[in-house]
Amino acid sequence: MHEFSLAREVHDRLLGLAVRHQADKILKAEVCVGSNAGIIVNSFSCGFHALIEQNESTRGMDVVITHDSSNDLLLKCVELEEKARDD
Repeated sequence: MHEFSLAREVHDRLLGLAVRHQADKILKAEVCVGSNAGIIVNSFSCGFHALIEQNESTRGMDVVITHDSSNDLLLKCVELEEKARDD
């Protein structure tokens, strides 16, 4: 089931973005699945939701899955919550 592997890759990229931008939490992600990408969207979505609930940084985040006619799986938009800074 390659959908779970793809979901894990997207989740790992989200975690990498959070680290790179020093964010505590990922609030929202928009993922676009191309209709010609050979991905079963329900399987991808199920795996992705299982992964996000297992990590404190992604737990409870909004996930929007859109579709287009491409061959791609794209992470289109991410909303992060910055770490509180002591000034």
